[in-house]
Amino acid sequence: MVDKEIINPGTPVAGPYSPGVKVGNMIFVSGQGPKPGSDDIKDQTRTTFENIKTILDAAGAKMSDIVKVTVYLNDMGDFKKMNRAYQKFFKENGVEDGYPARTTVEVANLPVAIMKLEIDVIAMV
Repeated sequence: MVDKEIINPGTPVAGPYSPGVKVGNMIFVSGQGPKPGSDDIKDQTRTTFENIKTILDAAGAKMSDIVKVTVYLNDMGDFKKMNRAYQKFFKENGVEDGYPARTTVEVANLPVAIMKLEIDVIAMV
């Protein structure tokens, strides 16, 4: 039997799921979105990663422990701006080389109308 730890640091949850689950040395962070108040893709990317960082911190991990990122964009036209904010956030958190593997896909709808993106990650500690 594998030990499973639910990681719930109080980040917003909009359904029947856990913000994060730690199994062994792996941390699975559920899809996170931005905090309300901005419709700018750069701000939304930053606040989404702040949510992710909060969950990782609660699990004893850091941004440099992320090995896989999936970004769901509702408009691929936002890719360049999202990518710049993504890169900046990782650099500010000690990751300049060796970025995690990443997939970015365009989706038709996200759970909340104001969301321009949703991001989930897998980290290893």
